[in-house]
Amino acid sequence: MTTFVVIESITPNQSLVFSAQQGPQGAGGATGPSGPTGPVGATGATGATGATGVTGATGPTGPVGATGATGPQGVTGATGPTGVTGATGPTGADSTVPGPTGATGPAGATGPTGPTGAASTVPGPTGATGPAGATGATGPVGATGTTGDTGATGPAGATGPVGATGATGEVGATGATGPAGATGPTGPTGPTGPTGLTGPTGPTGATGVGNIAGFNTQTGTSYTLVAGDLSDIVTLNNASAITLTVPPSVFSANDQIHIVQYGAGQVTFAQGAGVTILSNGATTTAPKLRTNKSAATVICTASNTFLIVGDIV
Repeated sequence: MTTFVVIESITPNQSLVFSAQQGPQGAGGATGPSGPTGPVGATGATGATGATGVTGATGPTGPVGATGATGPQGVTGATGPTGVTGATGPTGADSTVPGPTGATGPAGATGPTGPTGAASTVPGPTGATGPAGATGATGPVGATGTTGDTGATGPAGATGPVGATGATGEVGATGATGPAGATGPTGPTGPTGPTGLTGPTGPTGATGVGNIAGFNTQTGTSYTLVAGDLSDIVTLNNASAITLTVPPSVFSANDQIHIVQYGAGQVTFAQGAGVTILSNGATTTAPKLRTNKSAATVICTASNTFLIVGDIV
């Protein structure tokens, strides 16, 4: 509605003051899209590490576990064959001491005297010889000769099998852990490094889902993203090459994760099983961050499909 004011007369040196009420404020216009985020400045030098706290006292040693029962004795091995019999030693020398002579037997009875024959020039027959006396007792046995050398020992029989090992006794309970030493003081913060040169403006990214949720600092040569990295900045810092794997069935459409390379180790993105990566890198499915402090965003566009945009080659 328009209001008109009619002035019928006014004298010189008079003034008129008009006032009007302000109309209601119009509805706010839609917020324009956010401009691209500038590159992250170089990280300041790391402050000196604080001194290590005193090591806590070692906890008492737990009791020794009971000794396990002795296993049964193994079967006795078969007896080895008997060794070859040694050669018989030489026969001892004959005794040089003669045994005692046996006693002389009694003389036989004298036969009767024959009649005296006529004197003859032919001698008469000789009388029969008396019976021989009994044989004297046997003399003592001569001394035994020296023993011959012992024959060589026969080979040893094969060793019987080893008996089964007895069951291991239970491990004793672990001693209580000693108290942790006090944490050393935090080292001073290093000076802030100079701001890096502004990189070229990248393409406009997809609409974000809100503020950065936090930082996940990784220092190994490989890392696989997890659900907790959603909306995080994951920093990768190692002197050697680094592989970052995008896993399947973890993220949903519109999820984003921001990746930054710290250090000389170049970061290469890798597809997990069943994952498809799209990018304008030299290798579409395996792009790489260009250099130290390069950043890129991993955007889930559909189930197990990801678009990677940023400072990649």
